[in-house]
Amino acid sequence: MTLTKRLFIVNFAGACIAAWAWWLGYVGFVYSHDISRISYVITALFAASIAAIFAGRTAHIERSEVWLVTLGLIGNVIGFIIALQHIDTGSLGSAEGVQKVAASLLAGMGVAFCSTLVGAVAALWISVNGWVVGAAK
Repeated sequence: MTLTKRLFIVNFAGACIAAWAWWLGYVGFVYSHDISRISYVITALFAASIAAIFAGRTAHIERSEVWLVTLGLIGNVIGFIIALQHIDTGSLGSAEGVQKVAASLLAGMGVAFCSTLVGAVAALWISVNGWVVGAAK
């Protein structure tokens, strides 16, 4: 079986899993809760990496994996910054103040966890493609 056919099979399977996650609402949830929008940057890098692999350029695979995970972790840090930036301990004495702190924490955690998830899944997907390319050599 040719490398292109192997890559097609692996990426078709991944696309089916992604479509299933989208149908269940997970994909929309992840992108809507990442208010930093770093998940879109991760997705663009992932798409460019996959396109390059299908074009026969594979030297970037290991770097792409690292960049995807790193961008996910940067999103994690951004999320924690968002979560902590509006905490005013003086406002915790009122119900309204507690609600504002909780909303800020939830927004930040959405960025942190969702961007990390997108980066990790994209890196894993690229890694599987790298394994297919390496097995074909």
